[in-house]
Parts: sequence; C-alpha cells; structure tokens
Amino acid sequence: MENYKTLTGMAMNQVYEQLDRQLPAGAYTEIKGSHGKDGKPLTDIDPNYATDVLNEIFGLCGVGWGYEYDSHDLALTVEMRKTRSGDTRRVCTAILSRMTFWYKLLDGQEVKTFVIVAGGASDNDDEAYAIKGATTYALGNAISKLGWQKSVYQGTRSHMTVKTAAKATTTAKAGATPAPKPAPKAAKAKVTEDEIVDDPPLNAAAFVIPSGNRKGQQLGDQSLEVIKWYAESLKPANDTQKGLQTAARQLLRVRSNGHEPVAA
Repeated sequence: MENYKTLTGMAMNQVYEQLDRQLPAGAYTEIKGSHGKDGKPLTDIDPNYATDVLNEIFGLCGVGWGYEYDSHDLALTVEMRKTRSGDTRRVCTAILSRMTFWYKLLDGQEVKTFVIVAGGASDNDDEAYAIKGATTYALGNAISKLGWQKSVYQGTRSHMTVKTAAKATTTAKAGATPAPKPAPKAAKAKVTEDEIVDDPPLNAAAFVIPSGNRKGQQLGDQSLEVIKWYAESLKPANDTQKGLQTAARQLLRVRSNGHEPVAA
C-alpha cells in the first residue's frame, strides 16, 4: 500500500504518524477506578479529537471517511439499579454489536474504499447519550486498528506523561529552573467518602446533569461558574450527585489548566 494516498494527499507513512501523534494535554484524562497490569491508572482519550484528526487525514466525514450501522444491531435497555447507598439510579445501556467504519484511499486516479467492523457499548442516565456513547466507543475501537493513539494503548504515553511533558515545556519556555522532584507521598490509608462513586464518568464533559434546572444537559456545556458550584458547593444527597460533583471537579481542573474539552 506504499503507493496509496488519502483524498487529502497524505501518504500512508504520514497516516500512521498522524494517527499516533501526541494530542494536546487536555485530550488525555485518567479513568478513575481502572488500572493496568502495572497498577497505574488507565488513560481515556477525548473522542472529539479523533474526528478532527480523521478529517485532516482522510478528508471531511462523509467524503473521505465515515461509519454506518443497522438499527437491528443496536440494543437499548433501561433499568433501575440500586447503588451502594441504597438509592436507585436510572441506567440506560446501549450496545452496538456491529458498526462499519469506512475510509477512502487513492490508488493513482482510482478511489478505493476500505472498511473495518467494530462494536461498542455505553450507559448513561439518558437514552440518547447512551447511544451516542456506544457509537463513539465503536468508532474508537475501529480506528484503533489503524493505529489511533497506539502509544496510549501500549502504555508508552498516558495522561501523566503528557501533562508532565507539557509542564516541563512551559517551564523551559519561561526560562525558569525546574523545581526538584518532590519525594513520593505515602499512600492514603483511607479513601474519603466523596471519592467513592459508582460508575465514575470516562469523560467529565459528557456527564449528564441528573437533576435541577439543568437536568439532562451535559456538564461540559455549562459556564465555569456553574461547574465550580457543582465542584465546591454542591452537597451530594446520593451517589448520582456524588458522580456529578466528581465530574465537575475533574472538569474544573482541566479548564483551570487552560483547556476546554468538548463533551463527547
């Protein structure tokens, strides 16, 4: 496939490089409660960056790349689940068993279409967001077969390494001498109550507000003042509200660092 090029004129070796290129620090977040074989927390990638990169490589969505699925391949269930605190939580689970991701390449003057089949699943308080999450998950599974953010999946790049590198670059540009690395802190003896959340969100910006005047809206669509109130002033009455506060704290930290992720 050395002679193949994308519709934007990109050669295949460039395609592989661009798919695995390091994204802005705000694209990488920790997956709370998940750990790899080395015991370190796993990293989640903001899916909105994938759309931008695919558009740059293959051309606009619907022209140089895209995806499709049949309605019978999508299953949606809604149930009430009990949380550890004894409350009930509405959970909508969407399972997309088969999605076809396609992309086009030029072989001389001939346009050829290639396909990758993948699936995905997601749950949310809202049916529409659960379906959107399953679609996003399936798309991520498909393009990972092309090498999308391969370094993250192989463990050579993570939210920790990227943000450390970004901080070091900022310090170097400012001409300051890097501060000595602090001694490692002792492990926490006890997890505080507000850190215990059932099913923490993989993407804080996509967290759906469960109650109040903004019920059904995504957290990432709110102003900084609203997010700060949820993070610092909300008094959680149940696990769902605890999840909201945790997501708000995660998003507040990201925005305080100057990054504005878009909800998936």
